[in-house]
Amino acid sequence: MSNVLDKNERNGFIDFWKLVAAVGVILVHAPFQGIIGKITTSIGVCGVGFFYLISGYACYGDRDVMCKKILKRLKRNGIITVVTLVIYLIFAVVETKITGEFNVWSRQFRNPQLYIRMILLGDFEFMYGSALWFMIALLYSYIIFYFIVKFNLKKLVYIATPIFLIIRIVVETYVNSYDANWHISANLIVGALPMMLLGYLIAEKKEKILNLPNFAVILLCLISTLGMFVTVNLKIGHIDISQIFKILCAASIFVFSLKTKAPRFIKPFAKLGREDSLYIYLCHFLIIVILADLMYGWNVSERIIQWQLPLSAVIFSLIFARILSVVFRKISLRFQKV
Repeated sequence: MSNVLDKNERNGFIDFWKLVAAVGVILVHAPFQGIIGKITTSIGVCGVGFFYLISGYACYGDRDVMCKKILKRLKRNGIITVVTLVIYLIFAVVETKITGEFNVWSRQFRNPQLYIRMILLGDFEFMYGSALWFMIALLYSYIIFYFIVKFNLKKLVYIATPIFLIIRIVVETYVNSYDANWHISANLIVGALPMMLLGYLIAEKKEKILNLPNFAVILLCLISTLGMFVTVNLKIGHIDISQIFKILCAASIFVFSLKTKAPRFIKPFAKLGREDSLYIYLCHFLIIVILADLMYGWNVSERIIQWQLPLSAVIFSLIFARILSVVFRKISLRFQKV
């Protein structure tokens, strides 16, 4: 392991794990069967947390420089969010028109609660956009971190981080143990801020963290990954205590990546993780819905669907994400010229 990485060097290992996390999220929503499904699901359940951890880490730095960068990310991700919402909305209109449910579906727009849920919780489930809460929470988080950086509120971060991590553990444990409404945990307060604050602290303490013994980091990775696998798939007394291990797993893998120079053979995967992981996440749920509709419409046997749907969802999400990545890059370039 290398203890120090060039600040200007792109960390290939982090980009690689971003790809793994994105694919893992797909396989949570379209899981394989049996032991393979249990393994891939265990990996995917900490994927979103890993993304937020990276985002928080990237918010640390020189005040003036980071304020500009955070505003730039806020603008870029705002554009991505709006375009993605339009894509999902168009799909929902077409889907409900085909199924003859458009009139019933469109009546939802008369309910003020729909807009409150969209704004506060990022709840776009009514148009198949369940995964889009991630972007709304991320945008709110960037606004918060802009003020944290601008006014140098590091002391507040030290106080807030353990509080928000405890909130995340308690709420996630409740939701997963009692099958409560998942929007209770998929939001800014529980889903985004705790991991972003933790990522920010890791960046602030980076020099000390990089001096940790290599064996200790590797051991923590192994223990937390094993603990996550066991607790995700085996609830003790119907209580899901996996959230503690999910946080430890995401954080230890991230620290491991900071301390490690990526092998050459993972560079192609790192490139995909760097450029496409966000778009894989954004498009995967839509891809799953389309593929499921097609497969069930063609009367494909349930057994075949159980194995073909996850694999097809990964392949088509990777392809569609590549297209989205190119399109959004061109859109961003045009906005920068304005």
